[in-house]
Amino acid sequence: MKNILLIITLFILGACTPIVKNNTARIIIEDDYRDTVLQTPRDYANIDKRHQELLREGEALLAKKKRKKAIFNAFNPVIRDYETIYANTNKRIYTARTQEEYTFYILSAKNEDKSALLLSDTWSMAYYLKAYALLELNEVELAKKTILKALALAPSNAKYLSEMGHIYHLRKDTKKALQSYLLAEKSAKLFSPEHLKKKELLRAKRGIGFSYIELNQLDKAERVYKEVLSINPKDKIAKKELKYIKGVKKKHL
Repeated sequence: MKNILLIITLFILGACTPIVKNNTARIIIEDDYRDTVLQTPRDYANIDKRHQELLREGEALLAKKKRKKAIFNAFNPVIRDYETIYANTNKRIYTARTQEEYTFYILSAKNEDKSALLLSDTWSMAYYLKAYALLELNEVELAKKTILKALALAPSNAKYLSEMGHIYHLRKDTKKALQSYLLAEKSAKLFSPEHLKKKELLRAKRGIGFSYIELNQLDKAERVYKEVLSINPKDKIAKKELKYIKGVKKKHL
């Protein structure tokens, strides 16, 4: 019954419209699920605001190519605070960006007979940004471990899933990359914020297309890149890859 509930939820979430605004932990929860939620600390809004400011500072440092400084001065302090605050909780912690994603995580926790602790995406974003900085420093394995921590908090975040796919590509593990990008595509459709949905969907699709090329499944790759162009006719990467696919197929005629 619990598994059926999750399947039904996935089906109906695509039609949901409420969005969690301003990146806060305030969410709308139906009464049936209220007992699964652990309320966040009273001062969580202030804590979250301070941490978001640190992340912005870190992003500014990344823009200046100061990756190590961004990690040590911005991302690590945020991560350390959250890991300390929630070190002893026995709740299933999730971070999310939209109401649909929150609702899905509540049901996922309920399916595991656990209570969910729901937070904004600040904590997981700290992991994501740290992973990005580590990749810039060519620390691929550390980046992988870090993005996995982001996904532990937000397993249906399309942005994190695509980054995981990218890391798998760097590690020459194309099949796992494809799996990650396919999940990112589904998650973008169901859970990404409206203003980011198109961007995150296109990134996932480009990753899928590239994976199919690497696996020599050119017909599938061609189909995916054409889907990309149907969403964004000006997509330069899709045009370039379609030209490449055409050239490869021509050689084999």
